[in-house]
Amino acid sequence: MKLIDFIRLIRKHLVLLVLAPMLLAALVIIMTLHPNFKYASETTLYTGIASGNGVEMNKSFNYFTTNTAFDNLINIVKSRKTQQEVAIRLLSLHLMLDKPDPKYVSAKSYDKLKQITPSYIYSYVVKDVNKEDSIPVNGTGPEKEETLSQSHYFSIKADVEPVEIPYYLNRAAYEQTVENLTKLMESSDTNFVYDLLNYPNPHYSYKELSEIKVQRIANSDLVQIRYETDDPGICQQTLLILTNVCIRNYRDIKENRSNAVVKYFEQQLQQASVELREAENKLLQFNKDNKIINYYEQSKAVAIVKEDLDVDYNKQRMKLAGIQAAIQRLEEKMGIQEQIQMKSSEIMELKSRLSEVDYKIARSDVLGTTDQEQENTDQLKKEEEMLKTRIKEAVSELYSYGNTMEGVPLKVILNDWIENVIEAENVKAGLDVLKERIREFEQQYSIYAPAGANIKRIEREISVSEQEFLEILHGLNLAKLKMQDNELSSNIKVVDKPFFPISPIPTKRKILVLLAAILGFVFVLSLIIVTEYFDQSLRNLTHATKVLKLNALGLVPKILMKVPGIPLSSITTRLTEIIIQHIELEFRVNGKSKPVKTILFFSTHPFEGKTVIAGNLALQLKNRGKNVLFLNYADKSVSKDFKEGANASVFSGGNSAVSRNKSSVISRLLGYPDNRIDFANAFLKDPEEYLEKNEYIKYPFDQKLPDLDSLLNYARSVSGNELPEYVLIEIPAILNHPYAAGLISGIDLSVLICRANRVWTEADQSALDSLLKLKENSCSYILNGVELQVVESVLGELPRKRSWLRRAVKRLVLFQFLSKNHL
Repeated sequence: MKLIDFIRLIRKHLVLLVLAPMLLAALVIIMTLHPNFKYASETTLYTGIASGNGVEMNKSFNYFTTNTAFDNLINIVKSRKTQQEVAIRLLSLHLMLDKPDPKYVSAKSYDKLKQITPSYIYSYVVKDVNKEDSIPVNGTGPEKEETLSQSHYFSIKADVEPVEIPYYLNRAAYEQTVENLTKLMESSDTNFVYDLLNYPNPHYSYKELSEIKVQRIANSDLVQIRYETDDPGICQQTLLILTNVCIRNYRDIKENRSNAVVKYFEQQLQQASVELREAENKLLQFNKDNKIINYYEQSKAVAIVKEDLDVDYNKQRMKLAGIQAAIQRLEEKMGIQEQIQMKSSEIMELKSRLSEVDYKIARSDVLGTTDQEQENTDQLKKEEEMLKTRIKEAVSELYSYGNTMEGVPLKVILNDWIENVIEAENVKAGLDVLKERIREFEQQYSIYAPAGANIKRIEREISVSEQEFLEILHGLNLAKLKMQDNELSSNIKVVDKPFFPISPIPTKRKILVLLAAILGFVFVLSLIIVTEYFDQSLRNLTHATKVLKLNALGLVPKILMKVPGIPLSSITTRLTEIIIQHIELEFRVNGKSKPVKTILFFSTHPFEGKTVIAGNLALQLKNRGKNVLFLNYADKSVSKDFKEGANASVFSGGNSAVSRNKSSVISRLLGYPDNRIDFANAFLKDPEEYLEKNEYIKYPFDQKLPDLDSLLNYARSVSGNELPEYVLIEIPAILNHPYAAGLISGIDLSVLICRANRVWTEADQSALDSLLKLKENSCSYILNGVELQVVESVLGELPRKRSWLRRAVKRLVLFQFLSKNHL
């Protein structure tokens, strides 16, 4: 679509494009005659979420965590619980007022609340907290209920600024009233408070409170809350109550979560402390029972001493074995040992006594003694020396026995034997002491061996309990740190308190009216463009040629009654001349120089204008001095009501004259041109009126279909003359009536007549394809009933009177700034 076509389309529907926006704008004006003025107030809260206020100094910034924290705060503000408490607090405040106070509620809103509030609701309203109030719990009758303290469910923390109420109201009574109404609302779903919150209400309903707007200001720590309502006092008080409630709820949620964690760690820490204390007491009791001071040092010392005893014991055994072997060899050398033993019983007794004394002395040296025992040891040593002297004296008496058998003096051998015997007794005494000491250490080992495993197990239990205690203690410290951090981060401050709105919000009436007008214009324009874009009718030569795939001979406009400023007769005459020129050119191009040129006019549907176009072409050829014969069919089954049927359908789209006359009034009111057909126009006359009898002949059309030769012979016989140069033949609609193959194949030029306002269907194309299979020669078409602006594609600009403004606009659209031609 070209720009000039778009301008013409707008001009064609200009009245509708202007009327529709005006009607919509008027409708909006009527609907907003009595606007409901609203007042707006807002408050700003500082959260400290983004800047990270808290005790955790190394806490890193997290974009998603910050956004989540802001979303949590916004959702708490918009939560149903918060809205419920705000609504009940606001309602309680208004019910406690004895008269309207503009700061809290206007007279209009107060009177409306009084009108809708049932009388039993006032039994829940507490005026003085010190007196006993009758509080019904089911809405049917009063029952006495315990007076609630101010620190109960709706109590306000000391660090949260309380909701402002009139000075003449008791705050404790206010809190108790809030509690009473809350219990009433939760008691059933049929009471007044429940209905007030859930059904539409301009001040107390969930629906109204959900309109409160909460948003974060850019990327800052600030959150803005805005509320709009029809009462300035309620607007301010609602925001004040909402600010107090949301801060408290947000703080409770964060602190309660941290408190639960701290309580958990404290409980676990106490349990871990008990377990650790029990394990330590168990170790202490075990050490007491086994007389252990330091197990590891004591066990190490016992092991070292026992090892030394074992070494000494083995050394003494080896020494005793050596001494006994030496004694045995000396006694063998002596040879008189038996005699000596028999004669020296005294020596043996002395030797036995010496052995006992040596044993006692050796034991005293190993075990250690006191001062008294040391004196005994000294006496034993003196006795030992005395016994040794006596033994030597007794042995000296035996020395006289002489020497040994080997010639060794017995005195020498006897001295060696006495020394070895004495040494052997000493070693035996030491071994006995060492054996007794080793047995004592083995008893100590039997105690220390299982004690080590038990102590290890108890120490492991202590270690596990201690580690658990330290971990829980660390978790408790972190939880307390987190709790302190949450307390600081949940410390929301009010930066800007809600203000009392004085003037209402300017209405958007002008914007709505303008928007309605714009939307109406855009909607109608879009509808027109879409209709034009999806219009599948043939419309003009360009679209028709693309659809039909035939050569265009020309077009014929609508013959309208009122076409101001346009000479329609001269236009139709010129268009007819152009069609004849194209027909003659077609004959010349195809080399047809036959004396009789036959032209067939056909259509796929009836009432396409074949008779009108063929008759005017015959008249124009006649005016040019050509001999013409127009052969039209005559059939009773085909309606030939020319003026009221055929031409009315051709130039009005198939509607009857009566329906057109009814719709023409509405069309003229909408600014559309007068589309009534001018049946008095010479172009629409019956060919019988301007053609001679021998120039217009009707041939019979029945079941016996004539071919071209028989039809021409019939024309000769009726006219009595030879055939003229041009023979124009019209046949009925090919979709509704049969046609002779011999007639179609012999025609020199076939012309399809079709209306511009009809849609070319598959049935039309199929019928045309069947006819073209029989037609070896060329086939063209003429587009009938086109709009006048389409004629300009053939004739150029139509001569008409235009204002200077239209000429300038058209020149601007066509970019003809330097053109001097008149539009």
